[in-house]
Amino acid sequence: MKNATLSTVLKYSALFSLVGTSYATQATEWNADLGLSVLGAQSHVFGEEDKAEIRPYVNLEYGMFIAGPEGIGISSKVGEIGQLSAVLLMRESVVDRDDNDLLKHFEKRKDATELAIQWTHFTPFIDITTALSSDVSETHEGYEAKLMLSKKLETDVGTFIPAFAIHHQSEELVDYYYGVRAAEESSRFSAYQGKAATNANTSVTHVYPLSAEWHVATRIAYDYLGRGISDSPIVEESGYWSGALSMFYRF
Repeated sequence: MKNATLSTVLKYSALFSLVGTSYATQATEWNADLGLSVLGAQSHVFGEEDKAEIRPYVNLEYGMFIAGPEGIGISSKVGEIGQLSAVLLMRESVVDRDDNDLLKHFEKRKDATELAIQWTHFTPFIDITTALSSDVSETHEGYEAKLMLSKKLETDVGTFIPAFAIHHQSEELVDYYYGVRAAEESSRFSAYQGKAATNANTSVTHVYPLSAEWHVATRIAYDYLGRGISDSPIVEESGYWSGALSMFYRF
């Protein structure tokens, strides 16, 4: 298992980003959610194991400053209908060469630090989020563009947030993580030049207040990988499930 410092907060930003945005406000004093998350995801790469980890759940806000599942940066409401954010987040490598016997001869694929600009437009019927993230660590030197539709539904048994997203990943990003270099080619894995891919994600998040302070959040999601990724010889599955369970205290 990889060591985690900054990535403790950021590597699983996708898993609970909706929990943060569903309660989004511009804080005039410190607001904090602290707890634990149990995270799981199916592997889609040959030689990688399914993931099951316990991580801290941290979500801090002060004025425009945010640090938590969405990354570290600034976020501000724009009128009553929009929210603009700029955050640093981390993209985790899909290959852990140290623990993958099938791909241990591959060149190391590093985690990447990205700058993401995100705009959310709130309407009475649906919330529309667009985002563009770009590598600022000179790792994959690519980008990802996202369009997400979501809606917060308040019920007697907590808050439900269904969401559907389309992610377009550039050729540089896909090739760095899913390409097979000529020097890495083997009888099992032929050389492959990664191509730009458009992926889809659907999810449901549920937040249940145990009390005014204590909350439980659960999320289940399915990711479908575009041809540029699924055609890679190191990719075992063209889609995978992931989920998370968090308990946190809202100060």
